[in-house]
Amino acid sequence: MGIFIVKREENGHYSVTLKVKGGHIMLNSIKHLSRSSCKDGIEIIRANATDNLKYEYKKTFDGKFYFRLKSVHGNVLGNSKIYETAEHRNIGIETVRRIAPFASVIDLAS
Repeated sequence: MGIFIVKREENGHYSVTLKVKGGHIMLNSIKHLSRSSCKDGIEIIRANATDNLKYEYKKTFDGKFYFRLKSVHGNVLGNSKIYETAEHRNIGIETVRRIAPFASVIDLAS
């Protein structure tokens, strides 16, 4: 099971983090200017998370791995953490595909 956590950052922007049950971060959203935009972003993540074509497989300059989740229009919705292997990155993608559509929301931005 997963949890979307909505937070307000020091600069006033809002962000969403998708975590698994054990607390590991699976996806960090782009920054949002408002709480409502942030919550809309959760629904867009949910809608796109199950589509394999919405994932962009990436590699860092030093040979580590991560992924981006994109919208139907190609906009980046969120980035994963950095993984040591492509296999672990792919497991991360499968985890997001499985948990994002049903993850609950905790709003810490209040």
